[in-house]
Amino acid sequence: MTAPGMTAPGGEPERTGLAAGRGGVYRVVAAADDVETQLASDGWRVAVLPEVARSRDFYAALRTSLDLPDWTGANLDALWDVLTDMTEPTALVWPSHAMFAVARPGPWRRILDVLEERAAQDPPFAVVLT
Repeated sequence: MTAPGMTAPGGEPERTGLAAGRGGVYRVVAAADDVETQLASDGWRVAVLPEVARSRDFYAALRTSLDLPDWTGANLDALWDVLTDMTEPTALVWPSHAMFAVARPGPWRRILDVLEERAAQDPPFAVVLT
């Protein structure tokens, strides 16, 4: 096995993590626009969350970002249902996650737990915190 960033047999750099289409929760130090562009070119469906300060704003932003119906619920069970209904590799880019995490640490942890659990399943789902 080649270490990340090293050349794999055949001269091609080894693709790891997001570039290899693996789901997970990633912290990326880059502009959200650049991350969105790269993910889309790597074949991910990309949804970018705007700045949110409250749980209900998170759910509303998620509905908009993922183009979900207005009747989609605003709770953890509904979040799980929406995430497990996805049929294509999807990346959720959340540039202002820190603001929500500080303002609402309890809801942040519970939402992140659901996102992490979903990211461990197929099809690939990634949360990209920028």
